[in-house]
Amino acid sequence: MPSEQVLAEKSSEVAEIKDIFKEYKSVGIASLKKVRASQLQELKKTMKGQVYLRVLKNTLIKIAIEELNQAELKKLEEYLEGSNVFLFTDLNPFKLAIMLERGKVKTTAKAGDTAAFDVVIPTSNTGQPPGPVISQLNAVGLPTRIENGSVWISKDT
Repeated sequence: MPSEQVLAEKSSEVAEIKDIFKEYKSVGIASLKKVRASQLQELKKTMKGQVYLRVLKNTLIKIAIEELNQAELKKLEEYLEGSNVFLFTDLNPFKLAIMLERGKVKTTAKAGDTAAFDVVIPTSNTGQPPGPVISQLNAVGLPTRIENGSVWISKDT
């Protein structure tokens, strides 16, 4: 694609972003880190008619904010990191926050995930026989001991 055509597409996208900023009273930003596509689609369905969701490039948002030259929008720039979804609405921002809070979904953890809350593993019998499970438990920081032919967590962690 010739660079002139790319530049024209990007400038038209910036103009569209500026129009969206002008159209809605409130804007929210949510990180897409660890969000699955199915979760995003479900969020779109639940907020349809009340919130306009859009995934936009941070650089194009920054350009639009600079061109609009509004102090309130400039505050958004500090949150423009990583992949984000932008939520545009005429709702009260607190109602938007409540909607998002109610829409939270618990999912299974994957390697490298950070828990949203503290997880406490109590001292107890795992019911597992000694073997590779010991090194797996030790790798995640759980102290273990072997007692009566099974692996135990030796202290609350």
